[in-house]
Amino acid sequence: MSNLEILESELQTFQIDLEVSQKATLAAYCDELTRWNKKINLTGLRGAALVRRLVVEPAWIGLQLKANGTLLDIGSGNGSPAIPLHVISQFRKCHLVEARTKRAAFLRHLSVALKLPDIEVHHGRFEDVAGSIEPPDWVTLQAVALTSDLMKSIQQMSRPTTTVVWITSSSVDLEGRTPKKTFGVPITGTQVVSY
Repeated sequence: MSNLEILESELQTFQIDLEVSQKATLAAYCDELTRWNKKINLTGLRGAALVRRLVVEPAWIGLQLKANGTLLDIGSGNGSPAIPLHVISQFRKCHLVEARTKRAAFLRHLSVALKLPDIEVHHGRFEDVAGSIEPPDWVTLQAVALTSDLMKSIQQMSRPTTTVVWITSSSVDLEGRTPKKTFGVPITGTQVVSY
C-alpha cells in the first residue's frame, strides 16, 4: 500500500476532507520521511502508524486550531507537526528549530522537495537561535518537554497574543501551569495543551 493510499484511509478515519494538492504534499512528505529514515533515525514509526501519528494527527489539530500567521516549531526533528500544520493552515512563515545537524539537513531538504519556500530551518538550540526569529503567532512542541525554563524562553521572544501548543501524551504533568485550552485527539488520545 502506498503512503498516499494509507493517507487517504487515515483521513477518512478522522473524517478530514483535504484538497488534492494538500494530500499530494502530505503523501510526498511521508515518502521523503520513509526514504530518509533508512539513512538517519527520524522515527521508529512505520506504515499506517507513521501516517496517523506524524501527519493526520497534526492535520486534525491544525483544523481544530484554525491557526494562521507565523509558526515556530521547536525540536522539529522529522518535520512533524510543523509540515502537516503548514500544509493545512498555510502559515505565512514557518520557523523550524532543530539542534541535530542531520535532522536540520532533512528539514532543509523537505522545504525544497515539497516546494515550501516559506519554511526557514534554524540549526541550533532554541535558546541560541531565538533572537534571530520574528515573534511568532503560534509555537508548537511535540516530543519536547515543556519545562519552566523553555516556557520562559518562549515567552521572552513572543507576543502577548502568541499561542503555545504542546502536543503530548494524556498522562503528562502540566507542572502546575493552567492551560488556556486542552483537548484530546480522537482515536489516538494524544493530548493538545495550549497556553
